[in-house]
Amino acid sequence: MKTKNVNNAIEDWLGGRTDRAGSEWLAGEMKKDPELAREVNLRRKTDEIIADRQVMELRSKLSVIGRKSRATVPLRGIIVKSARYAAAVALIAVISAAIYLELKPGASPEQLYASNYDRYVSPGTVRSASGEGNALMESAIAFYSAKEYEKAITYLEQIINSDRNDMESVFMHGMANMEVKNYPVASGSFTRVIEHNDNLYLEDAEWYLGLCYMMTGNREKALSQFSYIASSESRYSRKAARLSRKLK
Repeated sequence: MKTKNVNNAIEDWLGGRTDRAGSEWLAGEMKKDPELAREVNLRRKTDEIIADRQVMELRSKLSVIGRKSRATVPLRGIIVKSARYAAAVALIAVISAAIYLELKPGASPEQLYASNYDRYVSPGTVRSASGEGNALMESAIAFYSAKEYEKAITYLEQIINSDRNDMESVFMHGMANMEVKNYPVASGSFTRVIEHNDNLYLEDAEWYLGLCYMMTGNREKALSQFSYIASSESRYSRKAARLSRKLK
């Protein structure tokens, strides 16, 4: 397939416009070509960062509008500067806390988890051949995005019961269960994704499985998992290497 078509396939998948056959084809190409896999993962991460930035910009604009409606004209400059200062202080506090947790000797699993876990942001659903299945997945992703994880789990389990090879729903089932701290169930979902070994969620599943092991007290399994990731070409390799050192 020409480069242009590969790029189109990547963009379609990131935009949630890929059908099942297209998703399976891209997964196969990524498995054969590590460079392509890294490019797809980099693009997905970039899209997540852009989406987060857009949300932050929207919130900032709404906040400014709210301040305008409450503040008098002479005080506007003071209020804006104060808000910016407070935001800067809050950001520094968050960064400092994360660094402290990483460097603190003997940090607990909960502390390490808090400084290393990032909520997975779905790039969109992969359209299936079944209209009903697609509707269920769209509902599941909508509830997950709204942080209504129990409802998302209900829809995801319906999809999994009808199609056990739908790795998108299995992976998202693991993520939703992580969000409600049901780590044993999440571990089972991520293990299924890894054992399937022919999908777009392998690197993510490997990383989150390690975090699940850590939170269920399986220190040796967590250490083994992170050591494996650290020695691979996964985009999580550096984070896994740091966690491995903390767990030893």
